[in-house]
Amino acid sequence: MLNRIWQLALKEFIHFSRDKLTTPFILLGPLLQLVLMAWSTSRNIEHLPLAVFDQDRSQISRALVTAVTNAGTLDVIAYPDSLEETRRLIEEGKATVALLIPPSFAGDLEAANSVPQLQVIIDGSNILASKTVRRAIEGAVIEWGQKLAAQWAGEVSTPIDMRVMARFNEELDYSLHAIPAELGFVVYMVTLMVAAIGIARERELGTLEQLLVTPLSSLELIIGKAIPAMVIACVDFVLLLPLTVWGFNVPLRGSVWLLLSLTLLFITVELGWGIMISAIARDQQQALLFVFLLAMTEMVFSGYMVSVENMPPLLRAASNLFPIKHYLLIVRHIMVKGAALQHIWVEAVALVLLGVGSLTATFLILGRRKVD
Repeated sequence: MLNRIWQLALKEFIHFSRDKLTTPFILLGPLLQLVLMAWSTSRNIEHLPLAVFDQDRSQISRALVTAVTNAGTLDVIAYPDSLEETRRLIEEGKATVALLIPPSFAGDLEAANSVPQLQVIIDGSNILASKTVRRAIEGAVIEWGQKLAAQWAGEVSTPIDMRVMARFNEELDYSLHAIPAELGFVVYMVTLMVAAIGIARERELGTLEQLLVTPLSSLELIIGKAIPAMVIACVDFVLLLPLTVWGFNVPLRGSVWLLLSLTLLFITVELGWGIMISAIARDQQQALLFVFLLAMTEMVFSGYMVSVENMPPLLRAASNLFPIKHYLLIVRHIMVKGAALQHIWVEAVALVLLGVGSLTATFLILGRRKVD
């Protein structure tokens, strides 16, 4: 049995070694993909247009505006003279955010029993920018209020009471959320694509029937086709992980061995999906189309584009059927939070169950084809 599996796996490695176009693309393509994706998302959002409707026009209000713009996230592009003009700047997309300072702002700060108020209008059509703007303004106002309270010690209490705490990602850097997910997606796509074309290629070349009449069992055929894809996916991950940590400054706070072990488990699960696609597809082109459709669906349910918690209950339950959703949680928790196995065992068990299901379905499909 082991000799038959090894001969089939060796045949796959020989095929990849002779393919001068596909093999370099599979090995080097993910590196380029991660560099482009991480580079495009690792940069902080800066210089968003800010409109300031300052009705107070005092030294204190000007100091507040300076504090808000000092971080570089926001740049003042206009000082409108009315609320209607301010809203028009937001509606026309000329300003991402508007800061409204009431005429009694300085007086409320100096008064003993008065609470100063500010109003912020954010263009919510750009969700990423709006979240960045909100964090930037909240942080600037808190810091400015604390400095002002220190200067007025003994005269007033803290001018603005706003308490915000962030853990694991103190600077709320979006790249720490995006890049680990991109690492997972690259490994996912490589595994799925390599596994999906294995049996489909044999069918397209007319050699699948020859394999099916050999002493190879369905299990041996699956293992033989899975070994090269697993090796390629593991090599890609080993190349991409140092690039993620040292090239893009994403911390690896948890156990690297735990991450490698669960990545190997995830690759095994996706191999089942890929070989199942390969067994169903009539040729390589059809297999790649299936991979594309599955990848687009899994991306939606992974929580990368849309938060799973914000989905309707039915879709939230359906997301548990997609392995990439559990794997992205594992990668982020281990790298960013430093989580141990006891913190992510639910996701690990889900991967095991999904892997057993996909491999069983693949085995049954190939067994039925062999009987037919």
